[in-house]
Amino acid sequence: MNPEVVDRPDRKRLMLLGCVMLALITIAAVFVRKTSADGAMAVACIYGGGTLAMAVLTARVTPYPRWAWFASAGVIVLTLVVAAVLMPSRVQVREWSSTGWMMPWWFLVSASSPARATGVCATRGSLLVGVSAVFSGILLGACWFTR
Repeated sequence: MNPEVVDRPDRKRLMLLGCVMLALITIAAVFVRKTSADGAMAVACIYGGGTLAMAVLTARVTPYPRWAWFASAGVIVLTLVVAAVLMPSRVQVREWSSTGWMMPWWFLVSASSPARATGVCATRGSLLVGVSAVFSGILLGACWFTR
């Protein structure tokens, strides 16, 4: 757990900054996807970089251990790179990048979730990494099966 306490004004400012960052990431990815003929890796880099930036931004307020926070960001970035390699055509990029905005968003939402010490939803690091793998798999699987 992260022992650092963040007060309410700092948390509100962080959420506002995170929302602005998410909007800029999404706009940049949509612009690259629309203007580039072979933009699969570029879109993956934008969403991957945005995911890492969001993880860095929200690491201070998350109740999860930092190793798990950044490991789950790595899982998501790896998933985006795999999507760019396995589904590079323009139609496929449109499919998986239409859900790519959820990757950095997931860190913004998870950081603001309350900490639980016990139970199924306890803030354990291994659970976070597993959930990020499942989350990434669902998004890519939905794109894979719809093609």
